[in-house]
Amino acid sequence: MYERPGYRTLLGRIRDNVRLYIRKQLELPRQEIAEIVQANLRAAMWFGVALAFVLCTLVALTVTIIAVIAIWLPFPVAALIVLVLFVLLAALTGWIGYKKLELRGPTRTINSLKETMRWAKSRLLGRSAS
Repeated sequence: MYERPGYRTLLGRIRDNVRLYIRKQLELPRQEIAEIVQANLRAAMWFGVALAFVLCTLVALTVTIIAVIAIWLPFPVAALIVLVLFVLLAALTGWIGYKKLELRGPTRTINSLKETMRWAKSRLLGRSAS
């Protein structure tokens, strides 16, 4: 393809290729981490719903305490039913949010770096590096 390029040309090409390679290696973790964050946004939404139900539980608990102190008819029973309902809903939505979490590292980046290290060892040492 080229006719006997000089050292300056060869070193310039190597420098450009190394720069391109480093840019690509830095781009992969950014992209992979963005994908992980996007997947965990759904889990964060469920945690937000769980937090809303926890706040409702606190309101229901307050109403229950007021009703118990007042000691009037079946109002405390209704407040306790609402309290139990909100606790169950908070537990359910919190569990769903926990199940939606994806706790993992940037595996493609790690595998790519390992592959690059194996390739570099084999090229520099002139044998297969395992």
